[in-house]
Amino acid sequence: MTDMLKRAESALARIHGSSVSQEVTYQRGGASVLLQATMGSTQMAQYDQGGVVIAFDSIDFLVQAADLVLNGGQVEPRRGDEILWRGNVYRVAADQQGDRPYRESGAEGTVLRIMTKRAR
Repeated sequence: MTDMLKRAESALARIHGSSVSQEVTYQRGGASVLLQATMGSTQMAQYDQGGVVIAFDSIDFLVQAADLVLNGGQVEPRRGDEILWRGNVYRVAADQQGDRPYRESGAEGTVLRIMTKRAR
């Protein structure tokens, strides 16, 4: 049963990736990679120095984890990395300090939902 679900998940990822995804550039320092991503959003909140909650919507980029390769090695999204899409720069960020700026999706964590804030 697990193998059947894994094959179905892979097939859905291929179909989804070819029909609704868009090309984005993921960069860290001087390294970059072109990825196919599907966009989503997440409501996020941060506390300012006075303890006031600031709520905002995150633009999320869903990508295949295996495709996130920089300098020859697969990496995990890191706070401060950038995604270029439609002429805008989106900075990878988590809603709370110490939280990972992404969530794994799929039965085996094959898809990463990368949370970002528009930087410019």
